[in-house]
Amino acid sequence: MPDDDVAHALRPCRPLHADKLEMIRCSSALVPVPPVPDGYRLRMLAVGEEPLYAALYTLRFRDGSRLDEMPGKTLPAGCFVVEHMASDRLVASCRAYHGIGRPRHPGGGQLAWLVADPAHGGKGLGTIVAAAVTNRLADEGYERPFPRTEDARIRAISIYLRLGWQPDLPTLDMRERWDRVFAALGLAGERTLG
Repeated sequence: MPDDDVAHALRPCRPLHADKLEMIRCSSALVPVPPVPDGYRLRMLAVGEEPLYAALYTLRFRDGSRLDEMPGKTLPAGCFVVEHMASDRLVASCRAYHGIGRPRHPGGGQLAWLVADPAHGGKGLGTIVAAAVTNRLADEGYERPFPRTEDARIRAISIYLRLGWQPDLPTLDMRERWDRVFAALGLAGERTLG
């Protein structure tokens, strides 16, 4: 199901002011980073590439006002990108944020801003950068890192689940929202939320 269809299906069930969904990872074990397809290269965002990053970021996230704060929150060697070699374009990215002091995650590292260019879809590029960030957070020693996401970001949530992230369920409302997400993923009968 395309993300836009899922967004439409999930949006009526969620108040506009509702908190983002959160996930946690209670393991410091490294995850396998899938092989990078031919014609692409996994690397760190380089100084001076901010306009290239902004072009990628705005494919998924419309609020460009967050771009200026990202470098100060990102761990050293914590902004992974995949470059399409033939075009010199950035086509996937994810960031490892240092402890930002969220009330539920004091001092917790965060997987943030996963984005992949849909024109390069089906190659696992989002999984590659998310796995690299997961490992960067583990290397930094975060015991319970977390991502925050929206109910409709079904593809991103699917990647996080495959990498060992689990739903964080502080309230009954969150449990109900996660039940709807799992149903959208076709996992309703396979997942139990504890």
